[in-house]
Amino acid sequence: AEKFVLNFWKEHLENSILPLIDSKTQLQEHSLKKFKKLPKYTFYKKTGPQHKPIFKTDVQIPNSKKVIGIGSSKKNAQQNAASKLLRSLKIL
Repeated sequence: AEKFVLNFWKEHLENSILPLIDSKTQLQEHSLKKFKKLPKYTFYKKTGPQHKPIFKTDVQIPNSKKVIGIGSSKKNAQQNAASKLLRSLKIL
């Protein structure tokens, strides 16, 4: 399977401009580099039906405002919040 994928997609993968690092990792690296502190994620609340919940989480780093993210899991909500904060800081 790997040979097949690389054979047909290698050029596209090499030319891809999308970041290979997820938003939470990028935010963590930025925060540690600049402030020597990890981002602080706070679980807000869970709403919606049991089979399709919606999670809200906020994130903050030193000298930034709190940003709220939503998602279908706590992890997705954290990724969403990190992505929003990176965009607001003009890092992403």
